[in-house]
Amino acid sequence: MNPEKRKAWWRESRFGMFIHWGIYSLLGKGEWVMYIDRIPVKDYEKLAEEFNPVRFSADEWVKIAKDAGMKYIVITSKHHDGFSMFKTEVSSFNIVDGTPYGRDIMAELSKACEREGIKLCFYYSHVREWRHPHAQSIEVLEPGLCGNFGNFWDYRDERSKNLQIYLDEFVKPQLKELLTNYGPIGIIWFDTPSLIRPEQAQEVVELVRELQPECLINSRVCDNESVDYDYLSLGDCEIPGIPASMDWETPMTICSWWGYNTQPDNKYRSPVEIIRQLVDIASLGGNYLLNVGPDPAGVIPEEAQALLKIMGEWMKINGDAIYGTKGSPFEKQPSWGRITWKDKYLYLHIYEWQKRISLFGLKNTVKRCRLLLAPDCNILFKQTNDEAFGFSRLEIDLPEIEPDPYCTVLVAEIDGTPDIDQTMIQDDSGIIRLPALQASLHRESEDSSVKISRSGAISDWFYTEDWVSWEFIVTKPGDYDIYLFVKSGRGRQKWDYGHEAEIKINNRKLTCTIDEDIKDRTSDIPLKIFAGRISYDTALRDKAELRALKINRRNLKGLQLLSLEIIPADK
Repeated sequence: MNPEKRKAWWRESRFGMFIHWGIYSLLGKGEWVMYIDRIPVKDYEKLAEEFNPVRFSADEWVKIAKDAGMKYIVITSKHHDGFSMFKTEVSSFNIVDGTPYGRDIMAELSKACEREGIKLCFYYSHVREWRHPHAQSIEVLEPGLCGNFGNFWDYRDERSKNLQIYLDEFVKPQLKELLTNYGPIGIIWFDTPSLIRPEQAQEVVELVRELQPECLINSRVCDNESVDYDYLSLGDCEIPGIPASMDWETPMTICSWWGYNTQPDNKYRSPVEIIRQLVDIASLGGNYLLNVGPDPAGVIPEEAQALLKIMGEWMKINGDAIYGTKGSPFEKQPSWGRITWKDKYLYLHIYEWQKRISLFGLKNTVKRCRLLLAPDCNILFKQTNDEAFGFSRLEIDLPEIEPDPYCTVLVAEIDGTPDIDQTMIQDDSGIIRLPALQASLHRESEDSSVKISRSGAISDWFYTEDWVSWEFIVTKPGDYDIYLFVKSGRGRQKWDYGHEAEIKINNRKLTCTIDEDIKDRTSDIPLKIFAGRISYDTALRDKAELRALKINRRNLKGLQLLSLEIIPADK
């Protein structure tokens, strides 16, 4: 089947529900409890005898997802613990044969999803499993360092494990059951490829293609790009800084954990956070897969239901700005929010309500502006073209209404598809952001590997011969402070610091050291490095050049730059 046709429904959907549910919910400590607590297989298997989710209702789950604006459901058919949440002939350790409940919830979900027009998709852990003696889960954490996330307390001899046996005798027969017993499946969502060989993963892919050619396969089937998957699953809860080079999604938790968790450290996200995550991801052209973890009785927690209800209310008004849209045609994100688009419509997602917002670089003629929240409200706007520098500007006067508390969407109808001048121009905030995405990379080292990573950072910058530059327009004279924003990591990640940089800007040279005093960081918030102050006497076109005088690459992280920012000194 044509891959583009196969992915059409998924691209249109933009928003799905992830469900992590299994016998681990009985312990209320998340889906990794077997591994974290090193529970022996023989003890863990006893949980199945207690699993009796008498309050489970497939219709209720599907209704919650549909009312939230979600278009598909991905549920854990088998997680790392090896318990199958469906009827399988491969093992009696399943919800039908191994529990007092004795019902196949996947069959019930299949019928409920079909009735409501929701795509049913299955998560399946195909390499990592803590119950099977041949499953493997050795992973490369960083160059030269591996971690064992498999069951090493019951099965200590890694050399005796044969992943091919597990694939042939367990995984493939179960995939055949999932793809033949439950009707059309939207996605087989594989997880944690570990060290599966590309040829082994391709065998799994070909089985899926043979049984259901229209079923999508995510990238976690294998880390090797030679394998024929359909789209990229980013890291857990990872929101990139730039659009990915292919179709992609972010799997996100609605709280601290994926599976049901009653511990004090389990915190739920706020409505503004999850709604803006959805918008951020859509503005970069991705899908948002938001997870809930039902309790042992089969009920989605009230806190999650309340958040999904708020999302649903927002989506009823603003869904047109999400479904079927493309990522922002502007390389630079506006200071007031985000942008999506489709056909002849630009959707301006306004986070910070103010009297006026501006959009720079839009060459199309704007025909009309309106609010999704209040479509009859009169919106005044004007388009101008700067005579000195030639850039276009759209100014929109926002009405004095009560804005949406999470995100208010304004629609700008334009003549044709977006035509954008990507020149970097000082916006109304006064801040000139020069993101890595829009930098010119000058690869002058013979061994250069410098690139723009999906995090939005300039990465693999290991050699001082390489350098980067930006051209931009200053519209307001004044004093400005120059900052570098550099990607950082938690202490255990062994990040590289101690770099020295030189910035040439406005006929001046500024130097700074990129270092971190806190050795055991608990956050990956970017470092903000002050480089110096400059003054602009007039509006002008300028150029910034950034060179590394010294780069520390001990941990193979090097210098990872997110942006250079020129910030008014009075801010």
